[in-house]
Amino acid sequence: MMSSFRSILVDIDAAATAHPALERAILLATKSGGTLTVADVMTVPPHARHYLPAEIEERLVRDRRQQLARIAGEVSDVRAEAKLLVGRPATVLIEEVLRSNHDLIMRSHARDLTSPGPRPFGAVDMELLRKCPCPVLLVRHGQPATEPRIACAIDASADDPEAQALNAKIIELALVMADYLESGSPTLFHAWTPIAERAVRSHVLDDQFATYLEKTRQSAASTLARIAQSFEGRLDEKQIVLRRGEPDDVIPEFVVSEGIDVLVMGTVARGGIPGMLIGNTAERVLRKLPCSVLTVKPDGFVSPVRLTTA
Repeated sequence: MMSSFRSILVDIDAAATAHPALERAILLATKSGGTLTVADVMTVPPHARHYLPAEIEERLVRDRRQQLARIAGEVSDVRAEAKLLVGRPATVLIEEVLRSNHDLIMRSHARDLTSPGPRPFGAVDMELLRKCPCPVLLVRHGQPATEPRIACAIDASADDPEAQALNAKIIELALVMADYLESGSPTLFHAWTPIAERAVRSHVLDDQFATYLEKTRQSAASTLARIAQSFEGRLDEKQIVLRRGEPDDVIPEFVVSEGIDVLVMGTVARGGIPGMLIGNTAERVLRKLPCSVLTVKPDGFVSPVRLTTA
């Protein structure tokens, strides 16, 4: 059971004028009694290094490190240190997680906003979601809600122990976030789809098909209620939502219609390929979401990124 974020790594752009992820990281660290590592990543492409004098590169690194130290030095109420990382962004961030045992990574490269509205997650975001062993919180731009709405999306139809354990982990993380952000009870969400819907529809009468749909819905509702009850009153059973349809369609629709600010969901390893999301469904969901997203890996997940011993 996850009870606190003891060590939070927050990735910022030290040259930007706004740091939404840092603001939220300070809030979480204050509530959880944790510490902050404020990081930025510098990447000098090999072709640029060929033309860049060593002293110029050293000065760029020194200037960025000073900017980062100033930002971290302005953090109050929690202990914060600055750490400039050099290399390929997702890789060096995951290496820092492994090296320092951070239990949450946050990021949102604000840059100077030139256009309104949500933006899709970038390549670095998606690689962290696939490969980072600790929970990843991707913060959307904009002013944080004073009473944020938190939801967790689970697969209530899963019947194997690993998937059920991941469901419990997702819900527990949503409860932790709701506590730290002083929001109401998180909404428990499940997208249900009738098995072999087209085949059944083509072989039965209308009333039989309607009965099949209703029994499928009732089964999903019963399972979801049972999961909520297993948390012994920590979840509001009025905050349970079932939507019929494919997850990559109905989850984004639910987020928009209900004004969800933070969605907690799981990413799971595809068999034989470490650090990859299962199929393309989860990636399609993530790319459509207009809210902040907190993802968690199943127990036993091993990142394909390794620390070098040199």
